[in-house]
Amino acid sequence: MKKITRILTMMAIAALPLAFTSCDDDDYWYDGPWYGNVEPWWYGYDDGDWGYDDNGGNNPGGDQGNTLVDEAQVLNGEWDGQMIYTNGDNGKVDRFYTNMTFVQNSTNAIKGTGTEYDYYLNSDGSEGENQTLKFTWYIDNNGDIYVKYASGSTFVMDFSASHHGFYLDEATGVFKGFMVGTNNNDMIQFDFTRKTSNAKAGWGKTTVSPSTTTFGYKGIAGITSTTKMSLPKAR
Repeated sequence: MKKITRILTMMAIAALPLAFTSCDDDDYWYDGPWYGNVEPWWYGYDDGDWGYDDNGGNNPGGDQGNTLVDEAQVLNGEWDGQMIYTNGDNGKVDRFYTNMTFVQNSTNAIKGTGTEYDYYLNSDGSEGENQTLKFTWYIDNNGDIYVKYASGSTFVMDFSASHHGFYLDEATGVFKGFMVGTNNNDMIQFDFTRKTSNAKAGWGKTTVSPSTTTFGYKGIAGITSTTKMSLPKAR
């Protein structure tokens, strides 16, 4: 009996590491329920940390300074396209048109302000409901882009994620990907094309000249949905 007890105890100890093994973030989105009593995989993402230096326009440390400034200069400007907003609390999905403008605080800043104009078209082509949202943004040391709306809702665009990250391309004027809530349960997919010149072209600056002007993961999917358009009730 003691031998059987020892064997069962050893089996239980061996199984403990499996109980603490985390699932891949992207797999959680595709497997089973993801709202209601089950927290979405992105719920704890960064814990809503808005930790950057309000007094510093450039990367305060690390060896990515020039790359981050270049990323900010490519991001700077006006973008047009669509968004799909998924409410992580009730599963409601809204698709709508969006015009999103990012403005750098200065030529070499990696943060700034912005305006988002959301709307949808009625069946006759006329504009339906619309809303205008103000936000601030910054680029973290790892290239992630953080957006904080005036309401306090904060989202992150993950530089390195292959499924729910983003892709920003200066040459083609493409900006698409996902904005993942850090202090809320929501997620936004976006698919934009550039409407105005970026800061590098507009200012004619040569202060940064990295070997690449693309950022994020090129394989990020664009929006293909054709569902009826609507606006989310609150952001």
